[in-house]
Amino acid sequence: MHYNIVIVSDEGYIQHAAVMLLSLFDHNKGKDFHVYLLTNGITVSTESRLREICLRANASLIVINPEEVLGDCLGINLKKLPIGQWTTMMYYKLFIPLVLPQTEDRCLFLDVDMIINDDIELLYQWNLHGSAIAAAEDIPDCIKTKERLHMEQADKYINSGVMVCDLNAWRQMEKEHPIFDFVLSVAHRIINEQDVIALYFKGKLEFLPIRWNMTTFYFAWKPKIFAEYIGELPDAKRHPAIIHFAAPIKPWFRDSQHPYRKLYRKYLALTPWANEWKFPIYEQLTPHQRFNRHIKNLINRFGFPLEDGFTPPVR
Repeated sequence: MHYNIVIVSDEGYIQHAAVMLLSLFDHNKGKDFHVYLLTNGITVSTESRLREICLRANASLIVINPEEVLGDCLGINLKKLPIGQWTTMMYYKLFIPLVLPQTEDRCLFLDVDMIINDDIELLYQWNLHGSAIAAAEDIPDCIKTKERLHMEQADKYINSGVMVCDLNAWRQMEKEHPIFDFVLSVAHRIINEQDVIALYFKGKLEFLPIRWNMTTFYFAWKPKIFAEYIGELPDAKRHPAIIHFAAPIKPWFRDSQHPYRKLYRKYLALTPWANEWKFPIYEQLTPHQRFNRHIKNLINRFGFPLEDGFTPPVR
């Protein structure tokens, strides 16, 4: 048996993809992974580096440019879709059933800004009960998103960073209502691909425990979490299966306060990017701004958070 892993990355985020894959391989030794990288283009050198990481784990790497595949084979032009402040890459995950080999019937989609911290066997084999996708529900901020999308509050809105996909069920939906046409029909309402998923798969989603997608907001002093998941939170914080750095507090920032930042840096040190670590935001602080940042972090550590987003140590 092999395990299909689908990721999306460009040159700018490939370092994080390497970290995520190393953590995946570390906790899933002996598994036969087929890693599908959906990208609009990476350099030959970068692809070689990523391929070497996969080879060391006996995993295969398949690089796909979805825009070329969709355009050449199906006449689908992603540039016709609204992108706002993002790029057409945000839509790549919506076309997974079309760009993966038609012989494949299941895959696990993973955002690259993650650490895999457990065996994924249970996740990969999750019973979807006929649904096309299983994912964790998003944080309560999505209440306003539902209003914008004209959804009922009882409707579920997922975080699409981790998705177990039944490709055959998804392909059947695609035959009945092509998702490209659907995006065009709701273009006036959506901002990103998560909006599309919420509308397109409405009532046809299976839900995962939060430990399979522990976003940074769950680690905050004041966690952003729906009441129904509070009971899961203590154990999920101590033993997260997947840590998702989906917030401004990134572990690759020098001043990161994320409780699992050292785990990210542990795997980064094992990648070819270990000596090319970049600090894309906080490195640009002035000395005065950096001093203020250090003072805030010190006060935060003593339990008097000056910022809602600060994440205390996990106990």
